[in-house]
Amino acid sequence: MRKYDFLKSHKIELNSKKIIITLNNLRYFTLFLISVNAMLSCAVTDSLFTEKRITTSFGSSISISWFQELKGDFSFANEWEYAEGIKINDYQQIICSKCPLRAEKMLDKRRKISSDSINVFYDLIDSTRHYYSLNSRSTLTNLKENRFVMIKKYGDFTIEGVTKNQDGINCSLFFRIKDDLITSWIYIKKTEGTKIYKLKEGKFFADKSAYDSGILKANFSFVYESENSLKPIYWSGKIHSKISGF
Repeated sequence: MRKYDFLKSHKIELNSKKIIITLNNLRYFTLFLISVNAMLSCAVTDSLFTEKRITTSFGSSISISWFQELKGDFSFANEWEYAEGIKINDYQQIICSKCPLRAEKMLDKRRKISSDSINVFYDLIDSTRHYYSLNSRSTLTNLKENRFVMIKKYGDFTIEGVTKNQDGINCSLFFRIKDDLITSWIYIKKTEGTKIYKLKEGKFFADKSAYDSGILKANFSFVYESENSLKPIYWSGKIHSKISGF
């Protein structure tokens, strides 16, 4: 049956108002699909906290070893970088490679900011220093490139963290602390979908004094389940990061 005959037989009245409503519904549905697709990417945002924390099977949990003062070299936390796309020009000014249109108009042909526009320019771009919060090593090449970890506190007992990826990094790590126990899993974005590797065993040492002041300072070594028992997946290193919501 043709679409026209179907509509006619059911006496469906199509007017401009109904068409507008239908188009609006279609637009909202399209935006919903875009949002879902964004949650499946590895560019870490608050939505990825939501995505990763709904996992129902977390693998093994290990006990946290608390120290009043955790020893070790955490000097990496004094190092920093600008946000992606932000750099210093030849005139020692902080500029962006892909600026908002309004900011772009304040740059001359030499990519120099005019002196009377500097204050406004820096209101339009992120010129802050982002200090490293993670120093780690892993069997996963892309995971080594992570320098930042986002950590949040939920309620009175749960702390959750996720590595903050740069563009092009297709894997991230998530961990959860609750009742002096920690568990973790790795997310890897592949062409055929997202792969999850759960924690098998490991160690986690944390600084109690730093934690009481809202900072997670820790030394860790994790081993994850793998399809190949002869090639385990490991991730180890140090964390020094503020806890959001503490």
